[in-house]
Amino acid sequence: MKEKELHHMWEMFVKDARLHCDLDPIVKSSWLRSKMNKVDPYQATGKEKLSEHELKLLVEKKRELIQISLPLMNTLYSLVKGSGFLVILCDESGYLLKVIGDRDPLIAAEKIQFVEGANWSEEVMGTNAIGTAIKVGTPIQIFSYQHYTIATQSWTCSASPIYEGNGQLVGVLNMSGPFEKVHPHTLGMVVSTAKAIENELQLKEKIEKNELMKSYLEETTNTLSDGIIIINEKGTIIKTNKTLQKMLHLHPDEIEGVKLTNVFENRTIESFLLLSQEVVDREIKLRIRKNGVHLSVLFNAKPIIRGLQVIGSLVTVKEIKKVRLFVNHVSGNQAKVTFNEMIGENERFLDCLHEAKLAAQSASTVLIMGESGTGKDLLAQAIHNESSRRQNPFLAINCGGIPRDLLGSELFGYVEGAFTGARKGGSAGKFELADGGTLFLDEIGEMSLEMQVLLLRVLQNREVVRIGGFKVVPVNVRIIAATNKNLKQEVQKGNFREDLYFRLNVMPITMTSLRERKDDIPLLVHHFSSQLAYGLQKSIPAIRNEVMDLLTKYQWPGNVRELQNILERAIVKSSGRDLTADLFPEEITGLHSLPENPRLLLPRKDELKKQALMDSITKYNGNFSKAAKYLGISRSTLYRQMERYNIR
Repeated sequence: MKEKELHHMWEMFVKDARLHCDLDPIVKSSWLRSKMNKVDPYQATGKEKLSEHELKLLVEKKRELIQISLPLMNTLYSLVKGSGFLVILCDESGYLLKVIGDRDPLIAAEKIQFVEGANWSEEVMGTNAIGTAIKVGTPIQIFSYQHYTIATQSWTCSASPIYEGNGQLVGVLNMSGPFEKVHPHTLGMVVSTAKAIENELQLKEKIEKNELMKSYLEETTNTLSDGIIIINEKGTIIKTNKTLQKMLHLHPDEIEGVKLTNVFENRTIESFLLLSQEVVDREIKLRIRKNGVHLSVLFNAKPIIRGLQVIGSLVTVKEIKKVRLFVNHVSGNQAKVTFNEMIGENERFLDCLHEAKLAAQSASTVLIMGESGTGKDLLAQAIHNESSRRQNPFLAINCGGIPRDLLGSELFGYVEGAFTGARKGGSAGKFELADGGTLFLDEIGEMSLEMQVLLLRVLQNREVVRIGGFKVVPVNVRIIAATNKNLKQEVQKGNFREDLYFRLNVMPITMTSLRERKDDIPLLVHHFSSQLAYGLQKSIPAIRNEVMDLLTKYQWPGNVRELQNILERAIVKSSGRDLTADLFPEEITGLHSLPENPRLLLPRKDELKKQALMDSITKYNGNFSKAAKYLGISRSTLYRQMERYNIR
């Protein structure tokens, strides 16, 4: 369309608000919007311009867009240099951010305030390539009198919006020159350059997202308690996390980019990783070449697959020591009792606690002796909780409650295939699981002579070898042993090794029987009554004086455990708030008239023991395990007592 025809159409609209039918539809709509916005068609210069400070803030805000666009704008300008064209970058609101071009058109542009900081939106300047491209969202070329104001009618302008990857408008690229040099190719050049800017923005956004994701992944892996190793298909370590670096005592530069075989001496690791095998919970002793560190770990590896090709492996490494601490915590292998919970004011009992507290301050082996039911296991827990090992495992094993064939595997562990039914991968024994903590060997007097030999070797060397294996595993375990037997007599009888006895008898403590501390019985009765009533959701019972007298006079062959069990039975049977004599068994209520001399009571005591055994077996319908648990003794002890009293 010729310039004169356009001028005529412009005058028709400006003077009479009439739109010519041949006018471009986009220009028509823009003129109508310009009139609605009350833009003065006769204004000869730009109307709005940012202050120097405001422009500086805007440039800083759009710094990334300018940095990416400027090299491409210079390339575009180099194609039209000397032809009177300007290349302009604007923000999404129509403010000019950057203007480059020949000297003469720059001077002409300055006269109409077509300069950096000026607002060339449609709302301010009416129809123009920059403002209208923002409005319609597509590239556009505005020529001569298609411009709404006379300020730009001597120009031809080609503009293309610039979008981010998410489709959001971030700016406009424009090229302006003399109207007589209008050419469709000009708009094509601007559109191509705008697309190139968009591609650069998207590429930068992807790089930033990748960097951000990399940071997230790196920080995430660094917070993990497991060591992480990523290797490629050639066995080179690509990445590790801080946990692994700390575990191996190596700097990242000493691990990353290095062949697996140059970091670890273990050849087997590389072999199954390069074969792309999935490895689950394999126990390995890592040996570091550079610093000679040896570390027992739980090793897991998973192939990394892209498409159908294995490109590497992801390896997680857990320190066995930490794994065992976690397992012990979850499985309850911890001491729960402290000295504060050991109830009693008897002088002999307090002397016993004093000796136990002294023992707790050392790492020496402790031998706790005393009758069944005196609380030897509770004292062992209190010693552990008072010691420097309190944060580490406390494991207990009843040497009399486990068949002798199984006791060895329980204590020392076993390797895979050591015997029929052995778990795949083997299993750690109590010595390994208790590493750094305490191992409580209850009923040590029941241990077989063969097992005593193995135990003695561990106590001497502080090392264990799993059954069926050959690898020596160092262990740092504090031993507390307990027995209701006289080990000196057992040594004389040939049932217990003398050398083991001396190894165990470093810090001997003898627990006081309940009949030797009868002054503590009222204190214990009130303590257990409150505790049991709370657990059974009953009111705390009142203890009548005559009942307390009966309880104090009774000789308690089962000691504190028997007292606790009888009180529980009485509270369960009680319907009122008082514990009356009829709630207690005959062995207690029938003793008040008998003399208290223990020697005179022996026949009666045996009779009561026999009756208690028969009652418990009847109560649990011949289930010896439950009967033994009820009486607070081991099953093997139950069998011996049944044989002694001829119970069948």
